[in-house]
Amino acid sequence: MKEIIFFTVLIFTSIPAISNDICNCKGYDGPGGACYDGPGGPAYDGPGGPAYDGPGGACYDGPGGPAYDGPGGPCYDGPGGTGQSCPAVCK
Repeated sequence: MKEIIFFTVLIFTSIPAISNDICNCKGYDGPGGACYDGPGGPAYDGPGGPAYDGPGGACYDGPGGPAYDGPGGPCYDGPGGTGQSCPAVCK
């Protein structure tokens, strides 16, 4: 019975972690939570982390970054921009 409860809790707590936008995470941000931003956490924004916002990171919004919303960037929705190829980190 304990195993069934454990796996049920594990399944329901892992679903939000999968569906969250790591750059704009909403949810529990304590250790073990889907939005924990400490070293090794799923929303860690330091160098090498999945939500790193420096050059080369998934959440980098400077020129050339995947979240750049200036002219020529993938998230630019101004004149001449489409925003069509905008990754989830831009939303």
